[in-house]
Amino acid sequence: MIFLFQFIENHDIMYGNFVLILNLFTERNHIMQKFNAEFYAIAKPIINHDAYILMKDIRHHNESVYEHCLDTAYISYKISKKLGLDYVSATRGCLLHDFYLYKFEKGKGFRFFTKPLIHAKNHPLVALKNALEHFELNHKEQNIIKSHMFPVGMPKSREAWVVTFVDKFLAVYEYGLRAINATFEKYKLLVNNV
Repeated sequence: MIFLFQFIENHDIMYGNFVLILNLFTERNHIMQKFNAEFYAIAKPIINHDAYILMKDIRHHNESVYEHCLDTAYISYKISKKLGLDYVSATRGCLLHDFYLYKFEKGKGFRFFTKPLIHAKNHPLVALKNALEHFELNHKEQNIIKSHMFPVGMPKSREAWVVTFVDKFLAVYEYGLRAINATFEKYKLLVNNV
């Protein structure tokens, strides 16, 4: 990530909002310390809900679903606010985008390929159903949840596109961290066994 920023700065590439977005992603490791009062006020009724807290025990990418949704929502909040969008709906919809409340298991053999596709198609609908059972949502928030797996769903607002982009970017980042951590653990085992 730092290399990308240095490359952009050194080559004087003008990416406008892209640089803003990348700068916001560098805050990810310090999100819990950087919550501002406004974000917390928006998020609090959702993140303190008993059903929502269950997501802390469900693994997702490199962390829990709870942490992933919180990270994604905070970054979406910052971007939406900076762009003058409806940051309240973006935050609420993003917090609930993976509110599916089950542990996703990858299949074996042929199901290794089909189970993720089925999950990609179904989990936004399950998340929306769960969200509607526990919270009142406007149409924009509902579309954010349903469409975050684009191209499976179609975002109908700029806020939904922001959440979709942030979710994809953060998923790649989290999978990258997971791969780095796994490689580092293997390296530590090799070094310790020598």
